Amino acid sequence: MNHTISKVNHLGVDFKVANGTFYDSTTPDQVIEVLENARLGCVRLHIDLGDPETGKSWGEVNDVRGYVGRSTGERKVPLLLHNTRSMGGGAILTHCIVKITRSDNKNRVLYENPKYKSANLK
Repeated sequence: MNHTISKVNHLGVDFKVANGTFYDSTTPDQVIEVLENARLGCVRLHIDLGDPETGKSWGEVNDVRGYVGRSTGERKVPLLLHNTRSMGGGAILTHCIVKITRSDNKNRVLYENPKYKSANLK
């Protein structure tokens, strides 16, 4: 599903907004599309964070799997929720996402930075 993404300035800070959810202004539109589709469709994700310029993953293993929700308040930002019954979670660093996969039995890649490099975990 395609979502209308607009650029807004709120209190001197630039954002992209889709469906009332505020994203960092440097978040790729494709990432916004995937996150909004997952939020509205209750799809569990694995989010790989890293350097968006080089595409290199940071190799994070904590707080990278869950459902996309959003905060309350004047600026609703995307949150990563542990499960569908969770009442809160951490804000997603949307501008640092280098790969998104489904976290269910399909494990399908939904987004990947063109320069993506996995972390070398030893």
